[in-house]
Amino acid sequence: MDEASNSKPETNTTTDNSHTTRIFLAIPARLCSTRLPEKPLQDLCGKPMISRVAERALKFAEDLQRAPQIGNVSVLVATDDTRIANAVKRLGAQAAITSPELRSGTDRIFAALEPLHLNEDDLVINIQGDEPFFSYEDVFALIQKMLESPTIPMGTLAFSRTSAAHFFRSSVVKVIADANMRAIYFTRAPAPWPRSLLGASGNEWMKSDLTNTTIQPFLHHLGVYAYRWKALREFSRNLPQSHLENLEGLEQLRAVEAGWHIILALAKEEPFGIDTPEDLAQANQIMLQKQNILHEKEKNS
Repeated sequence: MDEASNSKPETNTTTDNSHTTRIFLAIPARLCSTRLPEKPLQDLCGKPMISRVAERALKFAEDLQRAPQIGNVSVLVATDDTRIANAVKRLGAQAAITSPELRSGTDRIFAALEPLHLNEDDLVINIQGDEPFFSYEDVFALIQKMLESPTIPMGTLAFSRTSAAHFFRSSVVKVIADANMRAIYFTRAPAPWPRSLLGASGNEWMKSDLTNTTIQPFLHHLGVYAYRWKALREFSRNLPQSHLENLEGLEQLRAVEAGWHIILALAKEEPFGIDTPEDLAQANQIMLQKQNILHEKEKNS
């Protein structure tokens, strides 16, 4: 895992706080998971996975509060289980118990934040609860995009790939952007289709071993979102589920079909989410390596 994820935003301790934006780092954490039972509570180097994510978010919040244009930064975990809530509260994060019947992480963070009476233009950043190594630099780039575009309701991250195996994988959501890096469409299908390379159907490509094959760059959509509070409220409370959303199983298409502009920030670091026991084993190795490096630095300092 690239140590660029530890990059910190530029700070300015003399910022005029009368013109700052409050930020809520919201982490949805549902107990049930099909491929990895009780995923948020799985052990990651001696602590529950959700605690590792919350720890990283709390450190990120400290750095963010010193950046220009940013006011108070809060970390809140939205969950359906008291064990998850208690684990993150012990670290100093806020936690809210939400209904297990909620359909998505977006609905869960809206339910958790609604009682807090946010300001219309407060920013809500949805950080995935299964990504304990999320990149500070990439999330900060998304926040900057939202601060620079005050009329944009929503933003998200995308990572440029050239792997044919990822391109044809339906679990890898692709996003197509316009010239201004605004999302045109999100899809599980291989898109945009490079006809000059793959031909009209690509049948032979899809049958072959694509492990080490590269194609033209495409954008892999990452599940980190930024919402203005008024947009998140509109999305969860008033926008009906849409035809394309239900067809592809992608809730962001609800906003696309409603005509919303969704701004994209390019991620520099390849995402690493934990979905399977194999992912968890790899994450433990990465975490252990990071801890050993830190201990060596402390010994030599």
